[in-house]
Amino acid sequence: MKVILHIGTEKTGTTSIQRTLAEDREALAERGILYPRLFGSENHMEIAVAAMDLSRNDELKMVELGRQNCDHLEYRRRLRDKLRSERAEDSFHTLVISNEHCHSRLLSDEALIRLRDLIAGTGPVEQFSVIVYLRRQDRLAVSLESTRVRLGGLGPLFPEGDNGRMPDYFCFDRLLDRYARVFGAENLIVRLYERDRLHKRSVVADFYRETGLGEPAAEVGELNTSLPLAQYLFLKRFNRTFPTIRAGKINPERGPIQWAIRDVCPGPPFRPARDAAQAFHARFLDNNAHVLRTYLPRLDRSTLFDESFDEYPETEEVQELTPEELFDFIAAIWRHKR
Repeated sequence: MKVILHIGTEKTGTTSIQRTLAEDREALAERGILYPRLFGSENHMEIAVAAMDLSRNDELKMVELGRQNCDHLEYRRRLRDKLRSERAEDSFHTLVISNEHCHSRLLSDEALIRLRDLIAGTGPVEQFSVIVYLRRQDRLAVSLESTRVRLGGLGPLFPEGDNGRMPDYFCFDRLLDRYARVFGAENLIVRLYERDRLHKRSVVADFYRETGLGEPAAEVGELNTSLPLAQYLFLKRFNRTFPTIRAGKINPERGPIQWAIRDVCPGPPFRPARDAAQAFHARFLDNNAHVLRTYLPRLDRSTLFDESFDEYPETEEVQELTPEELFDFIAAIWRHKR
């Protein structure tokens, strides 16, 4: 069996790809391609949870182990058995696994070896193909900030790093080198998440073409769009009092706040000042040069990503809600509670 492992990265249309694969599951199965159900998640988060270190304290892992009501080792065993049983249901020749947390949570060779061995332990594997989409670091950070704030997270928009070492999350050279060591550089498919470089200007169509899946039977539109500015400002302040994680556990006080306010103050998303985005991007020039030389040597330009920053305002946008906007949020929460 051939295994296609889609690892993200995060904020590169992964939800659209996964939703399309899920809706296309039966049509794919008729062509001998398995997009497994696992424990029911659309995005195969189970794969990343199982491959994490036993000692890793992770929100995703806490939620999943609670959902299955078991410890981590038992979770791995159940997942292996579930995938094995799905593979045995038909004479599939291709297995497709898609999870962006393989980018953000699996940060060591040992974790990737567990990932590889978990899949290989469910039946013979003739070849692994690892496909990944890369997005310019400042754009990735801005999109991540919107999702993080929506889910109750805190932290800086553009992290400074630890003693000058930038987080692995943004260092694509470390990500690709890690997967190359475990799965083989020849088995990596590296794509750029830039609209003009995607097949039919669609990441879903591009994914299907690059992996040899043909054409999607039903392609969904863009999902997980960015928060409007006012919602972003409100949730940033809300998260300080009601974070998602408190004392190492899911905070029961938080509630579904993102649903209560989802229709309040629509408008364009938050954008940082242009010079801040440029400065953050500049910190990855050496990392990106390594990716270009090693994994995309035939790219038709001298830099990994385009160098336009025109989407950002010259000065930072307003950072305070008006009294009228604040009352709109209060009214929405009141209606939701009633």
